[in-house]
Amino acid sequence: MRKLASFVSSITLTLVFFTPSVQGASLPAPSAGKPCDKPQQLIHVGKTSLVCTSVSTKSAVWKVSMAKSFLPSQAPTTFQDLDSHVYGIIYGAWLKATQQLKAATPTLGNVKLLVGPNTKEDDPSSATSLKLVSQLYSQLSQVKNLYVIKYSKADLNWAQQQWEALKPLNYDPSYFQHQCLPPAGCVGGVASITPSGDGVIALGQGGLYDGQPTVQGLNRASSGQVAAHEYTHTIQMLNSLTSSSTTTYGNLPRWLLEGNAEWSATVARFNSSYEDYLTFRTMDITGQYSHPYGYSSQWLTTYLNPNPLSVSGQDNWSYWNSYPQWDLYAIGYLANEALVDVKGPDSILNLYKDVGSGQTFQQAFQQEFGMAWSDACPILAKAISDEIQKIVKS
Repeated sequence: MRKLASFVSSITLTLVFFTPSVQGASLPAPSAGKPCDKPQQLIHVGKTSLVCTSVSTKSAVWKVSMAKSFLPSQAPTTFQDLDSHVYGIIYGAWLKATQQLKAATPTLGNVKLLVGPNTKEDDPSSATSLKLVSQLYSQLSQVKNLYVIKYSKADLNWAQQQWEALKPLNYDPSYFQHQCLPPAGCVGGVASITPSGDGVIALGQGGLYDGQPTVQGLNRASSGQVAAHEYTHTIQMLNSLTSSSTTTYGNLPRWLLEGNAEWSATVARFNSSYEDYLTFRTMDITGQYSHPYGYSSQWLTTYLNPNPLSVSGQDNWSYWNSYPQWDLYAIGYLANEALVDVKGPDSILNLYKDVGSGQTFQQAFQQEFGMAWSDACPILAKAISDEIQKIVKS
């Protein structure tokens, strides 16, 4: 369970995350390689975007921004201005998340790491990424104990035994039979919670992540994004539990589950650099926009809203089986960003909590966002479609 860019305005937007270390009464005109004094500041010089980048604890220089023309001028704050502020959706959601994360403290419980006897970890410091997601959602209930099972192809039977011993709620006896297969090998992961409310994550190690750019030498696995994605699922599941320990996360859209987890993992892991965030975000979304249906507003409305009733206890997810699997992550990612712009990062997880308390998805959405889902869905679809057409395909 896991798994673009935005627009740079002609104005200057400054973000200062720590005290400037470069001092001087007069700095040279901004250009690549020249010193600067406000790390993370992004400016537009002619047709080039520059970002002030720290090169040591005492100095920073201008570097050409990979964001190019992707820095927004204004982020939307309501459904009504989503489409008119489409260029600000990406940055606005990232900024709200980073501000919330920096104002909170981690609430990560006791992590019990289980590594297969023949397995080498992709990310020995995955607890760092888990802690960042925990910090992002510090106001939400989180598991007190988290079991993280890391396995390679040589340890599939061992991993199956660990999974069975913990008795997670979505236990599948055949899950590990389908892991570590060519050509990717051991990639991705799965998450669940136990009847007692503990979290369980299984992560394949040593798989191939071909074609994915690295940031600071890190790819999806070694950056801890996979672990962070799966940990987000445990928060979703725990908060959607009923009083009788029945999971209700399946009563919410499938794209919401995956899109929220993928966005949360990326924004938490790269909360200190919009540049790095865009790199991994682009990696997630690129490739979804060559399909012949073109993600029109009408197509997206149908995709986002296949079952307006979302009947509790019934299969509300099988509808999406007819679509490419990664649409769940990519389209869900885009929808998640827009919803965060409107109400903030916790709003998505609050939907799971409200459904767990007995509400339908529609009731929870109305309560959280102050608008009926039937009214919000076409607005959300149009904003996503316009964002794809105006930003991604350009």
